[in-house]
Amino acid sequence: MRFRTKLFLALGLLVATALGAALVLVRSETERRVRDDFGERFERTLAAFRQLQALRRRMVADEVNALAVGNPLFRTVLSAASVAEDDLGFGGAPSRDEQLRDANLRLRSLLPSLAGVARHDVFAVTNAAGELIYTRAAPERFGDSLVAVAPLAKAAEGEAATALWSRASDLPAEPPLAPVPPPRAVYEVVAEPVAFGDELHGLVLVGTRIDRDTLDAMRTISGLHVALLGDDANVVATLSTAALRALVARLVAEEEAPSATGVTAAREWDLAGERWLVARAPIVPGEERVGFLLLASIDAELGFLRGLEQSFVALGAAILGLALGLAFLLARGVARPVAELARAAERVGAGDLDTRVDVTTGDELEQLGTSFNRMVAGLRERDRIRRTFERHVSREVVAELLRHPEALAPRGARRTVSVLFSDLEGFTALSEQRAPEEVLACLNEYFEVLCGAVLEAGGTVNELMGDGVLASFGAPIAHPDHATRACRAALLASERLTALAGSWQARGLPSLRWRIGIHTGEVVIGEMGTEERTKYGVIGDAVNLASRLEGANKALGTTILVSDATRDAAGDAFAFREIGTIRVAGRAQSLRVFEPLGAADALAPGQLAARDLHEAGLAAYRARDFRGAVALLEAAGTQDGPSRVLCERARRLAAAPPPADWDAVLDVKKPTQE
Repeated sequence: MRFRTKLFLALGLLVATALGAALVLVRSETERRVRDDFGERFERTLAAFRQLQALRRRMVADEVNALAVGNPLFRTVLSAASVAEDDLGFGGAPSRDEQLRDANLRLRSLLPSLAGVARHDVFAVTNAAGELIYTRAAPERFGDSLVAVAPLAKAAEGEAATALWSRASDLPAEPPLAPVPPPRAVYEVVAEPVAFGDELHGLVLVGTRIDRDTLDAMRTISGLHVALLGDDANVVATLSTAALRALVARLVAEEEAPSATGVTAAREWDLAGERWLVARAPIVPGEERVGFLLLASIDAELGFLRGLEQSFVALGAAILGLALGLAFLLARGVARPVAELARAAERVGAGDLDTRVDVTTGDELEQLGTSFNRMVAGLRERDRIRRTFERHVSREVVAELLRHPEALAPRGARRTVSVLFSDLEGFTALSEQRAPEEVLACLNEYFEVLCGAVLEAGGTVNELMGDGVLASFGAPIAHPDHATRACRAALLASERLTALAGSWQARGLPSLRWRIGIHTGEVVIGEMGTEERTKYGVIGDAVNLASRLEGANKALGTTILVSDATRDAAGDAFAFREIGTIRVAGRAQSLRVFEPLGAADALAPGQLAARDLHEAGLAAYRARDFRGAVALLEAAGTQDGPSRVLCERARRLAAAPPPADWDAVLDVKKPTQE
């Protein structure tokens, strides 16, 4: 055989081998891409569907809130229906049936003006007792008890009230709540309470049917076939053909039970000789009995390969000549994004967390670029979270936690801490008299002073509640002197708030008056909430008692009030004077309370003398020597709030002596009681 023949045959064999290997690799890579793309589209569709669910729930809450706040007739109907059996002093109350019938008629007349009602397949309203006022499925029905309907019961108790109706047992047979009852239809329902202040006046139940329109929206997002599965794996709705629907129903019935989350990874099914990728997810997380399937035909996605194979055969002779050029272009295409990633990594290392790479190669390098951008976004989010945490605790505490993360209290840890509770007096009047922007500016000035004092003393700002502040000392970093730190923060805040009060007065604002209560005791401290939203907080009787002490300031004429437990834990660092013995709401046992006056070594002789006179007057008061107490307390000074208040009580008791079993304990729930 001649050499050129051998060379021709060798080159022909090489071209055929290269062509066959290329076809195998292309088919394999394309199938992998099809699977990856299906997984991404499935995740994207699932995320979009979950966002749509969350948006729908928020819209329902906003609509109900808008009805409660912006529609006085709607409020009147619910209020009347919720007090159906109360006799308001106008000559006898109407019967509950008459009241509910009237509420039903009035609500039906309001329906044309209620925004959003027509958009929902399920719309029902009950009073606070769970008795039906109106349901769109049976407008003239009323009075039926719906307390057994799970979403309404949960909403009345303040819990998350979302449910999925896919079985007849999910809702009562009577009255009808849905136009087409399960299992022929699936509904996602949300219940929202209607409350005025802290009082529940009714419940609103809203539901949307999951039908072909929903599936069509999901198909628009994913480009995949969609099927809705009900209980017992029956196909409720699908956008597929009748033949595909029957095959899907058969295969779903044979499929194993879904996982605990209800989400299954993409699997390959054979439907009538055609390969399909299928993945399943629940409509509502945690209720895997009802879900949807996303399907994509692998064979249809790979249909272009047949034409590609023909093109490869036609161009086989040119493959060897183009190999070197293709290798050069490929190397160049790889080197450029890698170099860009290396430069971006250097910028991130230098602290530039706004760095972003734009790799659009359409392969793994693009995925690497996407992962790099996600990593930088995660670092940026961690930095933001750190800055946010520094708003609640001092920077020194944050630095200590970063060095020793084991010092952070786990969820539900018991710890003895000092709890500080502060509130503004007369803030409601200020809110009514001033513009909201001015009220917010004043409130921010107050928070700046009080929170700044807490952080300077090494405390943690746990919550801002309206015009109140809840802070704790001794966590997350355990400080043995937490009671001392709490007293220091209270005195520092009081000093700065006094200066702020002068500034408010100069600007023509109402006088600034504040109250602070501190108690030391055992609490449960740590992260509280869900996996998505948490806060670092404290709960326990010590928190409640600190709040009660804050309120007791008003009855005792003080600004800062601490319990005997805090005074004992603070030791000799500060000078205190005893204010008396009180009994607060929610506690049968009385406790002694004290007022911190300042650092023990910094009190002026006049302050010490006034303190001694007050405590001597308190001792005479307890000994039932009320006239002697009046004399001592008057000597302490009429400008001193606690002495003046105690003197007035002693003067009243001198005029009308108490009974023999009088124990000198002041019930701050009833300030006038001796």
